[in-house]
Amino acid sequence: MPPTSPLIEHYLPINEISIESIRERAGAIPNPAPHQLHVWWARRPLNTSRAAVAASLMPGDSSRADILDALGIPETLLDEHADILHAREKGVRSVNGYSRKRAFTHNPTAEQQAAFRRNGHAPKVLDVTAGGGSIPFEAGRLGLNTIANELNPVAAFILRATCEWPQRYGYALRQHYGRELGIGKYDGIMGRYLKRVRELLEGVYPDVGQPKWMADWNEKYKAEIESGQIARAKRYVWSYLFARAISCPSCDGRIPLSPNWRLAPDGTGIRVIPDTATRTCDFEIVNKPAEQSPGTISRAIATCPYPDCGATTPKGYIAQEAQAERLGQQLYAIIYRDQWQEFTKAGKPKKRLTTKRGFRIASPQDDNTAAVLQMLADNAEAWERDNILPIEQLQYGDKTRDAINYGMPRWVDMFSPRQQLAHGLCVQAFRELVDEDRENEELTDVRRAAWCCISLALDKLINANSHFCRWHSNRQVVAGTFDSHDFGMKWSYTEMAVAIEGLGLEWSLKDIGDCIEKLADMSGHTLPDSRQSANGRMDMGDSALAPIAPPTQVLSGPAQFIVDIDDASIDCIVFDPPYHNNVNYAELSDFFYVWLKRTAGYVFPEYFTEHLADKANEAIASPARFRQQAAQAKAANRKSKVSASKLATQDYLDKMREIFDECRRVIKPAEEGGIMTVMFTHKDLSAWDALITALIEAGFNITRVWPIKTEAESSLHIRDKAAARSTMLIVCRPRAQGVGSSPPRPWHEVESEIRSAVQADIPTLAGYDFKPVDIYNAAYGPALRVISENWGAKRITPHPDRMYDDDPFLVTPTDALEITRREVTRWRAEQISNEWANSHPDPVTAWYILTQDGAGATVVPFDEANLFAKAIGMDMEQSSAQRVYTKRSGRITLVSAKQRLARGDIGEDRATETMLDRAHTAIALTERAGNSERGEQWLKWRGVNEDDSAFKGTLESLLTVLKPGHDDHQWGHALYRKLYGEEHQGVVASQPGLLDIGE
Repeated sequence: MPPTSPLIEHYLPINEISIESIRERAGAIPNPAPHQLHVWWARRPLNTSRAAVAASLMPGDSSRADILDALGIPETLLDEHADILHAREKGVRSVNGYSRKRAFTHNPTAEQQAAFRRNGHAPKVLDVTAGGGSIPFEAGRLGLNTIANELNPVAAFILRATCEWPQRYGYALRQHYGRELGIGKYDGIMGRYLKRVRELLEGVYPDVGQPKWMADWNEKYKAEIESGQIARAKRYVWSYLFARAISCPSCDGRIPLSPNWRLAPDGTGIRVIPDTATRTCDFEIVNKPAEQSPGTISRAIATCPYPDCGATTPKGYIAQEAQAERLGQQLYAIIYRDQWQEFTKAGKPKKRLTTKRGFRIASPQDDNTAAVLQMLADNAEAWERDNILPIEQLQYGDKTRDAINYGMPRWVDMFSPRQQLAHGLCVQAFRELVDEDRENEELTDVRRAAWCCISLALDKLINANSHFCRWHSNRQVVAGTFDSHDFGMKWSYTEMAVAIEGLGLEWSLKDIGDCIEKLADMSGHTLPDSRQSANGRMDMGDSALAPIAPPTQVLSGPAQFIVDIDDASIDCIVFDPPYHNNVNYAELSDFFYVWLKRTAGYVFPEYFTEHLADKANEAIASPARFRQQAAQAKAANRKSKVSASKLATQDYLDKMREIFDECRRVIKPAEEGGIMTVMFTHKDLSAWDALITALIEAGFNITRVWPIKTEAESSLHIRDKAAARSTMLIVCRPRAQGVGSSPPRPWHEVESEIRSAVQADIPTLAGYDFKPVDIYNAAYGPALRVISENWGAKRITPHPDRMYDDDPFLVTPTDALEITRREVTRWRAEQISNEWANSHPDPVTAWYILTQDGAGATVVPFDEANLFAKAIGMDMEQSSAQRVYTKRSGRITLVSAKQRLARGDIGEDRATETMLDRAHTAIALTERAGNSERGEQWLKWRGVNEDDSAFKGTLESLLTVLKPGHDDHQWGHALYRKLYGEEHQGVVASQPGLLDIGE
């Protein structure tokens, strides 16, 4: 690249950015404020977002120190990280750790912001699918002229609260919103709102009383309590635990449904006591796991707990009962908290109250369902008139179908009667107080924003208080509705006590208040001492301190048609596009939309004019939207190959092409510095092919691909799976000439150039701290650059796997990926064992080891595994290959030696076709015998001894790529020690991994 090009086309401190991106949301450390503000399902790390924007605009001759300084990362980070890793390997946890706070807390200085300006002006940066707002938020912090576009109204509203209002109003927003004045005391609209809601909720939650020790304590400190020195000791309900319930079709007994009855990791749980006379169940709390009752439901099949029955329900029975409105619920336990004041040795009250969590079985007095239903009935007429509750019907979709099938056709049905009542009263209080501000002419712009922050707090409460919330027994917290990205049925659910002090609504209001303050600070606002009054409160009126950048401009509309942006007016586009079928944003966000339009929509109606979120223009692959069309095609022609999935994928591709076309329209020419960086994380090869094809056909050349590790190894959707741990930054430039303006080069020339480009790039990638799967993806960059520069190249003969495509001669991004995989595979084999690589291992053995190494898991997408097979010239359908893997649902599972022995594929008397067969047989026999002598004897019988370099190289390579915990790991190492009298380390120098900071 010429030195005038931006830094991202030359260099990026990948290791440092990766460490900070994982550290950003590690373990129990509080999330950054933009992530904490509101649920969104695919936010990129702030560090990765800032790096993508900064490096896309910094001059190409900037130094490593320049970019690290702008990102707030110390130059010593890698050394500090290595010290922590080394200490943890030795079991030492008391090392000094990192010298600075997490990098995202660093606010760029004016001098650092100046590095991004062009001719004294802040460049225009656009995120066309801004989502949760990480990219525009960080662009604003860099002092750039930022535009954030988003189709989804919930996300667009979140963008205003994340990016625009903190920059525009700063701490003035916090002043209007309100602050904590003392224990349970607040000012501003937060204080007014909390007081009004508690007045309306009077009597909704039964009084729990107090134990004798607490009454004695309050009597002992009666004088201190009355004088206000200390708070009264009290017991209050934290949450209620309900089990959904059905009638047994065999004995008509009432079955409380729960997959397990655990309450705490210490063994506390529930024993179910069925009463055969009344056909109902009682409960008691037990303290040992062995005393807990087994779950009563698994895979939507219930088991009757009554000893004289024990029947299981037929498949689909529970759904039928739910749709017939016969799926009930039973309150079985109460989670409570005791709270009291402790004193120092000097007799002074400690600053923090002491709290302790406990469980008790629910009593009849705890269940006031009848009274709640009466309150709902009393409010029904007024609430229907004022449209208080979300009675909109769910639209049948990929994520909503379970809720509909289990008797929740309307959004309000996702809440129990008491949840409906509590949330409805919260909406009522919101509107009453907004009306009071209107009547008093106090509803200024900043105050409107503050009221909308109240609506975000209500969203936070609702997310933690629905039929889809569960008690997380290990973490001892309520897992919210979107603990996963769906509406998966929860057979036992948790209801929060909304009105309690310190938790419920008060918790969500305080949390949003903290976010407002942190966002103002992160946006560069400061609060000078001169602005503090004597009582510590701010006196800022409606003005805000000078923002670090023009407030982010938030646009709400489809990314395919951004009518508010002129042609060739954007300097830099950085965005994170929707990933095929990963997340159904509109379906999920409707959960919040139906409540927001009743609260925030009362203040900003322009964001909530539609019945539900726009799904027609959303760029995702949603088969549910095309089921009817596919069925019609099938009815018209029984041989039709049209499917809902194929139609959804085609719709996604069409929309992505339109989005990239729009990006090409608004971006400045390359000679004027126009640059686009696209973030992408996907393991599906078809998704990669589609994205790259759309990019190139829209008129972009790909100049570089950088992988940033953004996923900790402990992530549930990453662990033990062949999932990319990295976000790929795909750097693009708008082409000066259109596609096909020059004659395409012959494919053999392009192929040779791709090979040379990949080979030249591998040494650079080897210097980074990558997992093998990410090296394969990163090496894709130079190959894509060559493909994009030679788009339209054609083969002399058709591609054998695309014989029936529209144009089987056309070169596609997948061709570049196949060449990349071949070159990296050759290099990777030498890294694992140079001796083994040069011994010309048989294809099956090479494929098994390299696939295990490259994918980093035993379960691999078939297309991914097939790429490895093509790279080494193996046919996955050959019989010797089929014996080392199983295939199901588009994925293959690499079979272990233990599993192969159990299946009869290998054994003492079985012939061995490959070197892998020999290694697997010896390992399996070692494990079965419980010692390595049996495996050694079998090898000698087969003529394999310690001088057999081919076998030793195979065993070494196999042990190198197997993770601890794999079936073959322990016994493979035992066999190696027996054969060669030494330990095998099982680690390749070029295969380090970033620390799982999420521990």
